[in-house]
Amino acid sequence: RPPAKLNLFLELLARRPDGFHEIDTVMIPIDWRDELDLQRIPDNRVDLQVQWLPSLQVVAQRLGVEVESSTGRNLLEIPADESNLVHRALTAFRNAFEIKDGFSCQLGKQIPAGAGLGGASSDAASALLCAARLCDIPTDTPQLSELAAQIGSDVPFFLGMGGTEPIDGARATGRGEQIKAIELGKKLDCVVIFPAVCLSTAAVYANSQIPSNPRDAAALVDLLQDPKTTDLGPAMVNRLTDPAKKLAPQIAEILESLWHDELRTCQLTGSGSACFAISTSSGQAKQAASKLRARLEPGGFVMATQSTQVPAKIDVS
Repeated sequence: RPPAKLNLFLELLARRPDGFHEIDTVMIPIDWRDELDLQRIPDNRVDLQVQWLPSLQVVAQRLGVEVESSTGRNLLEIPADESNLVHRALTAFRNAFEIKDGFSCQLGKQIPAGAGLGGASSDAASALLCAARLCDIPTDTPQLSELAAQIGSDVPFFLGMGGTEPIDGARATGRGEQIKAIELGKKLDCVVIFPAVCLSTAAVYANSQIPSNPRDAAALVDLLQDPKTTDLGPAMVNRLTDPAKKLAPQIAEILESLWHDELRTCQLTGSGSACFAISTSSGQAKQAASKLRARLEPGGFVMATQSTQVPAKIDVS
């Protein structure tokens, strides 16, 4: 059950010659999950089937005609071909480990696309871990981590530390593939809002600016590890907020709404469009989520959730 993630900190350090950015980011996995079922098949192919799960089916139908993206493509129509990161991950896995037979994969989506929640990367990491288990390949094999980094910048985070020991969160540098685990002092209760808009990561980064004095994530990492910490807000930042607001003005409205509901520790996650706030308890998170649902634009989705761990737990039958 691949989890989503939140970026508690995301700073831009430099533009790289390969087109990516050097970043400093702190991520935590949250208990908002897709579902992935993988089987080996005798055929020499990857068969991927994708569907929206019932809890988001109505939202997906409403968003189908309202979705906005810089590419003009309906981002809720999740592809099942080679452009899907799960398909790409399984194909790369078969090639790297010379697997002669194939895989059949059923992917149930709940994590929205174009939201900055990392759903596609999480799905790809889970596909790699499941494939390794099915093929009796140790999940701490370095080649698996190398494949993850090639597939996408966030995939190594969802793979965890070599796919073995679960982690609460991580500080990621480079283009996001260099991972250092963080142990949280306590679980974080969160409210996540996905508005009726999807954003292209490339478009948001293209409109971003490198700050002259980048902030450092070290202060936030220290606070996260302290069980007595009550306010993370001053140490948090997301440098992609301004370019995301220009592409989706709804983001500014959501952040202001969270602030007025006294959820002061709030910001954009990833390149958006989803925003989140850290609450003082699960009860406050559920109460705030209920209030926000009542006034959110049609097609939006609000969830009260909690931090969890990566990699995802795998059940074998």
